[in-house]
Amino acid sequence: MTIEQNIAKLVQASNNLTGVVDGKVQEIDNKVTSAQQKFEGLNNELISNLGFVALNYNSDFLDVHTLAENALGSENTYPVRMGVGGGSNDCFKSEVIPVISGSDPSSRNAEVKELLHFMGIGPALHFSSNFNILKLTVLDTSFMESAGADFYIPEQHVKRSPSATFMAYIKSVGDIRWRGAANNEWQQIVDHHSTDNPGSYTHIDINFNNAKVGDIFYLALPIITVGHFPKSKKHGNLYNPKTELIRKFEV
Repeated sequence: MTIEQNIAKLVQASNNLTGVVDGKVQEIDNKVTSAQQKFEGLNNELISNLGFVALNYNSDFLDVHTLAENALGSENTYPVRMGVGGGSNDCFKSEVIPVISGSDPSSRNAEVKELLHFMGIGPALHFSSNFNILKLTVLDTSFMESAGADFYIPEQHVKRSPSATFMAYIKSVGDIRWRGAANNEWQQIVDHHSTDNPGSYTHIDINFNNAKVGDIFYLALPIITVGHFPKSKKHGNLYNPKTELIRKFEV
């Protein structure tokens, strides 16, 4: 057998070995991918089965109050404990849009229909449960020159340790932006927080960018909860023992 033939056989044997190794590597990769998918599925199922409750009072915006007429003649209605930055009240028209279970689906406000559809509730007659959408219309942009938050949600303090979630539904009409709100489309925010520092916290402040007169911003169900709410799921009006207790004693 010639040297060339021996070399050819060695090359062939090497190629065969490479093919076997490549096949085994692919087989291992497939098994690892399958195991990861199974683990993620079990993890998501476990997280979903843990259950979540809202921690911040008035996350449904049902408790409201109306301020005296502002500098531009608007009597603004805000959710109770909603923070309003210096100068912001004079630069916005603030109102709430009721989202009522049991109301005729065909007669609901257009924004209510759109949000319920986005949430997966659709035109259902009954759902759990009532809430309000906050609608903010820009009347003057001078608020953007002020320091501090433009607004903040009721009880905006988030304890980040060991884990927490802030979630909400938002929509912008026009150029106004917060948290990447898309123009004329409802979207869900699901922000996960986690740290080993037991004193770590963050505040859910609303600071607008690119606002123009006439722009509109919508906000609904801003909820703080312990743990990491699955980003693959839409949140509803969660159980809120704190809100229920406060309302019980305020009646």
